[in-house]
Amino acid sequence: MSLSQSRETVLSALFTLFSSVVFSSPVSGKTGFVSVSRRLKLWSDVPKTDRPALFMVCHGETSLYRAENLPAYQKLNVRLFVYTDSADTSQIPDTDISVILDAIDAALSPGPGEQRFTLGGLVSHCRVDGEILRDPGDIDHDGLIIVPISVTLT
Repeated sequence: MSLSQSRETVLSALFTLFSSVVFSSPVSGKTGFVSVSRRLKLWSDVPKTDRPALFMVCHGETSLYRAENLPAYQKLNVRLFVYTDSADTSQIPDTDISVILDAIDAALSPGPGEQRFTLGGLVSHCRVDGEILRDPGDIDHDGLIIVPISVTLT
């Protein structure tokens, strides 16, 4: 197997990208993520004052083949876990989730004239890939978003 970029180089670049996301409107009074980490934490370990919080993890990857006589390439299965505080009953918690997802989508948008987002040329593809879990926290005031990101290394 020969990768043009190491897994860690790619994951570090992706984490840097998501760490600097700016929301189009404030979420709980914040314009970006208050706390970020590549180590997933339990809700109970993230104070509401540290939310919205972003945790990026890569808990799986898939080896893919173009042909039998060619080496495998890797698809990293990254998950973004976002925790929000929806205790303010004057707000609609689902609105915050939409704002955050719009910011994540914007971060993964291809640049002008590009067909796909390549993380600055580090990867072949980087995109949201699969069902997004949206739990606005209407009842318990703990919002959760889980976003599956697919990153194809060649």
